[in-house]
Parts: sequence; C-alpha cells; structure tokens
Amino acid sequence: MKLTCQTNLPIFEALALLSPQSSKNTLRSWIKEGRIEVDGIVVKNNHFEVLEGQVISLNQRKKIVGSGIQILYEDADLAIIYKPSGLLSVATAFEKGETTHALLKAHYKPRKVFVVHRLDQDTSGVMVFAFNEKTCNGLKDLFEVHDISRSYTAIVEGQLLSPSGTWKSYLYEDSQYFVHETEDETYGRLAITHYRTLKTLKKYSLVELTLETGRKNQIRVHCQSAGHPVVGDKKYGAHTNPLKRLCLHAHLLAFKHPISRKIIRIESPIPEEFYRLIPK
Repeated sequence: MKLTCQTNLPIFEALALLSPQSSKNTLRSWIKEGRIEVDGIVVKNNHFEVLEGQVISLNQRKKIVGSGIQILYEDADLAIIYKPSGLLSVATAFEKGETTHALLKAHYKPRKVFVVHRLDQDTSGVMVFAFNEKTCNGLKDLFEVHDISRSYTAIVEGQLLSPSGTWKSYLYEDSQYFVHETEDETYGRLAITHYRTLKTLKKYSLVELTLETGRKNQIRVHCQSAGHPVVGDKKYGAHTNPLKRLCLHAHLLAFKHPISRKIIRIESPIPEEFYRLIPK
C-alpha cells in the first residue's frame, strides 16, 4: 500500500490515512518491524514527520530464516536474500560451520538451492540463490559478462582525496587466502571498482562502491591500496573496529531475470549500526 501525503503529517496520522481500519498498536508494530518507508527510506522513529509530497508505503512482513537471513524476493526460479554479517555464505575446505546455503536448503527442502555467488563472511547484504540449474547457469553467465549491477556501502578510514573515481588493478590470491595487487596481468585477474563518497567526517568516510568486476576481496583490497581500508577490516589494514564488524554492506543487486526476463532490482538499507559512526 502507498499514499502520497497532501500536507505535512506526523507518521501516525499518515499511517491512519493509509490504513484507517488499523489500530495504533498495529501502526506501531509496522514501524518497529521496519515495514514503513517514506520515499524509499525505512522509518523507525515514532515521531517522524512526513512532508507534503512524500510517498509513504507499507511493505510486506519480513520473512526471516534462521540466523537472521531475510527473504527479500522469491519466485519459482530464484530467491534473493539478506545475509547478516558474520554468517558464512557457503562451506569451504577451510571454513566450516553454519552457512547461508545450508540454512536456505533446510528452509526450502525438498527443493534444491544452487549457489550463484558469495559474500565474505563479515560482509552483510544482498545475495541471490537459484532453485534450478538453468537459472543458476543463467545468473552465473550474467556475473561472468558483468551484466549485473552490484553496489556496496562501506565506511572507510580517513578522507578520500577525490570524491569519486575508479580503482583498477590485477589481483591474485596467495596460498594463505590473502589477496594481493600485481602489475602482472598474466598472473592476476583484472579488478575494477568505481567509488563515490557519500559523506565525510574527520576519521571516517561513507562510500558507495560499484563493482564492474567481482573478484574475491576486491573492494577490501582496493580500499586498502588507496590508503583507506574498510573499518573493521584487520586482514586488509584497518586500524579501527568500533562497531566490532566489517563495515561493508552489499546494498544493491539488479539484473534481468534469466527465465522471466523481467528486471529485478533489490536493495537492502544501510545497516543501522553504520549510523553510529556516520550520522544521518
């Protein structure tokens, strides 16, 4: 449900117009559950004022799987989910334990769930999984030819000299699973990251990063090389960890559905804890 406000209104009055049959307790629960958006931004403040011309919308109740995984979109061929920080995407030879893939397999059983791509364990945000091989292969093809939009939000240390630009280098992974830059294009794989500074404070900057390629640890290595490691990224040079997590969030995934051919665009809001370092 959506409503365009004709005048400035407190959030509760606007919600009462949107859903006049609902009680105040119901309206409060919608805000608490993060189901209310104003102009696409989640509202969690009961004292928020909606301005004339702003669009208020009520989203569907969140569908949560174990360990904080949220189902953002699903159809017969794929599911797009939010993965919390600290949860593995998939099991590997050197990383075991609870994984996003395993939890989704249990949730969707007896359907098969195919891995399309990965996020680092400590990165939060949007991921896509497929329910059949045709969809999985179609999605992997989109990733391979870079015909898919992926954007991240990060808090990095320091202030970037240029408000926007592009980082381009060749990356390779050593035997200790550490990714390095190299000038040898026959040894490394090309990695391209576009960045845009959203907000700058004395110690930190909020940055949007868009991937043109998708190499392992690409954003983290590029930020380190630029002299602005991602906050909380001890592996790649960070000196601070005030939020006790890697401050990197995959906030956007957009592509043409390989089966239905419709455009899919899913966004996940910046984690609330980020605003403890970079106020709204």
